[in-house]
Amino acid sequence: MLNKPKMIGLAATSLAFALATTVGCTSRGGILGVDRCADIPAGAIPEPAGSKVCNWQTAQVTGAVADQTVLYNADFIGMSAELSPGATERMARNANSGLAVTQPSLIEPSGNHELDVARVNAVVGQLASFGITSPVVEVSTPAALGLRGPQAERVASGFGAIRNSSSGTGAPISQPSGLGGQSFGSQVGGIF
Repeated sequence: MLNKPKMIGLAATSLAFALATTVGCTSRGGILGVDRCADIPAGAIPEPAGSKVCNWQTAQVTGAVADQTVLYNADFIGMSAELSPGATERMARNANSGLAVTQPSLIEPSGNHELDVARVNAVVGQLASFGITSPVVEVSTPAALGLRGPQAERVASGFGAIRNSSSGTGAPISQPSGLGGQSFGSQVGGIF
């Protein structure tokens, strides 16, 4: 005859095994064949690979296109309504591409109502000189706010130039040495 401790241990082991198989710990089938850990329900077709990245990129491009017709405080010379040469050039590109016709031009608020009205009139006049008859120009806070001076300089220093570890943003990029990234320095002994 079995003694009581062995019988209790055997019963506990049998019960643990039965619970593990019915709860779904030992198989992906789960209780009654339902996998509670599945990301995609049974029978559903998952989105194609790369669809999340594509949606993210589409949102980024849409935001960048919307930002093309935004005029920030830095696009005006000082605290005046006179447009900077870069802003005038960008407005000309937008007028030539048709972007200035299809979406409104936004002007970042300056905090001075009279200055904002003068800036709206200056932008309407500039767009009219490019042949846009009834442009929509409004003062509104843009979705993408501009950077402050020191931040803008750090970001801008990384574009179009060779960056070293003390400038730019992101991971440091080493400067190329020699032709085609090859170094023609003297290597005396050892592995470098």
